[in-house]
Amino acid sequence: MDRITSMEIFVRAVQLGSFAAVAEERGISAQMVGKHVRGLEESLGTKLLAKSTRFQSVTAAGERYYQRCLTILAELKAAEEDIYRNMNEPSGTLKICTGVNVGIKVLAPSLARFMQRYPKLEIDLVVDNRLPDIKRDGFEVIFRDKLDGYENLIAHKLRSFEMIVCASPEYLQRSGTPTHPDQLSQHQCLQSGLHYLNHNWSFYDGKQYFKPEVSSKLTINSGQAMMSAAIEGAGITMQPIFQVNDALNDGRLVQVLTDYQLPEVDLYMIYLPSLRNTARLTLLKEHLQQTLEQYTEYHPS
Repeated sequence: MDRITSMEIFVRAVQLGSFAAVAEERGISAQMVGKHVRGLEESLGTKLLAKSTRFQSVTAAGERYYQRCLTILAELKAAEEDIYRNMNEPSGTLKICTGVNVGIKVLAPSLARFMQRYPKLEIDLVVDNRLPDIKRDGFEVIFRDKLDGYENLIAHKLRSFEMIVCASPEYLQRSGTPTHPDQLSQHQCLQSGLHYLNHNWSFYDGKQYFKPEVSSKLTINSGQAMMSAAIEGAGITMQPIFQVNDALNDGRLVQVLTDYQLPEVDLYMIYLPSLRNTARLTLLKEHLQQTLEQYTEYHPS
């Protein structure tokens, strides 16, 4: 059997946890998957996988071999893509996962332009606020604002986005415009029903921090929906600049408390070590670094 193919199948067996899942993914039988793994075990003289009727686990030797396989396959893929990049335009598929807000507002349009430049590339973009398991779910690249849970992957910080506190002109006319963070306790400050979507309402005036108690009668589990509610006068919202820049520029929202510095939100590109030197990842990283600047274009009068 082809050793490289057997290594690829073994790696996916470790990642997916069963021969049946690998068989379905590759369009072969589970028996053939087992044959590839057993071939590796026989050539190495040791067990790589410990199987039971309910689950499959990796032996100590299997874990060491799995890590080496990842390195070998990554280097092979990078070498192939490097040669191909010099002779042709890059191709292949990237499976990407990102949060809903940044996915809709930032990544989807950026990726559309990226694919126009490199039409032989294919991208599978999943927008989901749940934190994915990169091995189990088969993602190669994840975009998130925090690194928690992904310490074993490679992370590249693309940029930080300014946070904006804003409301509709109608709301401010009706309820008044806050001039100090402590006054926010008297306002409707829109909150998310999901804890990880609630931003830190912290303000710094150059000397001290202010952390007002904020609340509202309306909770929404989507930043984009929260922005729409704010435009309709439901209250004050704190959003990253890329979410509200259009509404600020056309006057549907008005920034408040501009004399205070707010926390920023980071955007990390998190990816498998196997993608480190591939043309697909390198070109995507370069493209995003060039295009993300437009999502901060707000010029207050």
